[in-house]
Amino acid sequence: MKLLQKCSFGCALGILTLFSNQSNAQLQLLLDPVNSVQTSSLFNLSLVNSSSSSSQVVLTASLRSKRGKELMRQTLTIDSEANGMKSVRGVQATQTTFFDNQFQSLYQSNGTLPPLNYVLCVTANSRSDQNLKTEECTNYEATDFINLTALYPSDDLEIYEQRPQFNWMDLVPNAAYTYNFRLVEVAAGQNPNAAMRRNSPIVSKENLREKQLLFPSDAPPLENKKTYAWQLDINYQGEKVATSDAWQFTYEENIEYIDFPKDLSYVDITELERGASLYAVGEFKFKYPSDISNELEVELFELKKDQKKKIELTDYQFTVKLGINKYELDLKEQVYLKHLKDYSLVLKDRQTNQSYQFSIKYINPDYIK
Repeated sequence: MKLLQKCSFGCALGILTLFSNQSNAQLQLLLDPVNSVQTSSLFNLSLVNSSSSSSQVVLTASLRSKRGKELMRQTLTIDSEANGMKSVRGVQATQTTFFDNQFQSLYQSNGTLPPLNYVLCVTANSRSDQNLKTEECTNYEATDFINLTALYPSDDLEIYEQRPQFNWMDLVPNAAYTYNFRLVEVAAGQNPNAAMRRNSPIVSKENLREKQLLFPSDAPPLENKKTYAWQLDINYQGEKVATSDAWQFTYEENIEYIDFPKDLSYVDITELERGASLYAVGEFKFKYPSDISNELEVELFELKKDQKKKIELTDYQFTVKLGINKYELDLKEQVYLKHLKDYSLVLKDRQTNQSYQFSIKYINPDYIK
């Protein structure tokens, strides 16, 4: 799915007719948009000579920033036949001059024009008639050089992963790009673009260098039968230069797509990364090594969008002895938990005040074979 562009690369921006004061000679410039993948020439045009005489025409292309600073200039001399049309596309310029060192480095290292806002002006001057000259200018937006598409989840897709990995592709890649990612819930009656503008993000990440993002473990999981939208910004040289379309998808809970080990062993909570995701089939089995005697205290929370709701446990304290301690936290008999729902567990060492936080997906053992 493409970004909205000011003009597609194949359209003609304008036709300019030139007249000489001394003759009936006539020239026409048909100027195409700049070709973002053309590394050697700014010239993409047709020159029509409808006069009865042939001549040489000097073309000069000047690329400027929107603020008027000249960045690059190319010149080219071509033969223009009487009553003929000359195609000038990707032709090697006679001379190329750079006026900005940073722009020159980016242009030459990436092999393409950087995705910035430009003004391109092309002048045509006949060598045989000094009065026969003209200039045509056009604007180019950063979005003209960018084309993003969603790989997964693609637009209007139904998915079964509660914490999916998002993947996208840039059809005009640039190693200097970074990406901002946003995920929001789409309310009933909303379109995805309105949801992106008005709703608070569930996930928001900035300056990603890879074209993928694994659903963060500390973000609230997707909810069954709800629709979501995600969108990307492209950053270049520290500035946001473009925003993609918003792609929407729906999460559908399906037990057949949930893969988990049936024989869960004891997990060493001291080796878990904060926010890690685990399974609990009726109970949570964990171990805790300690070089002192103390106590562990457990807190259980239900995850609800942007907040946590504490669930009271009747058995929430564990005695810690010297060595490796193994425990089973009962989640089936002492409390009611919903099948395939995500919860947050916090275990705290009461003597050291060290805490361990991670999420669990609860699986009711009565619902599995």
